[in-house]
Amino acid sequence: MTPPVFPDSPTVIAATESAIRSDDDGVERDFSDRLLRSFLALCENPRTRQGMIRMVRASVGSARAGQAFYRVLNRTVVNPAAKATGMHASALRIELVCGQLVGLAMMRYVLQVEPVASVPAEEIVVQFAPALRATLQGR
Repeated sequence: MTPPVFPDSPTVIAATESAIRSDDDGVERDFSDRLLRSFLALCENPRTRQGMIRMVRASVGSARAGQAFYRVLNRTVVNPAAKATGMHASALRIELVCGQLVGLAMMRYVLQVEPVASVPAEEIVVQFAPALRATLQGR
């Protein structure tokens, strides 16, 4: 049995930061786009998927687990994306965005609500990044 790989491990954080910085298609991406792409990558990567889904499920039934999941999101997704792009937003806006990401993960990976569960990740980015952007801008 392989040991679990947790999203807050240094390996995953380094991979996330690397993925955030590189744009293979040459398109410059804003913070919301990069944030969502790195979150989806963690949720869909075979090495980190089960750990992420486990944390989403646990956060529903336990305030402590929910807080732990938010800390993981901040360390592995939000902070690296913010650092890579120079994005600054209020703590309230960042927490609201984390809530949106948890909701997306719940719908897509835990409850498997269609069509959210089966649409390609790229379509999720196109449809959902503007909502994250609006939250970060206070709209």
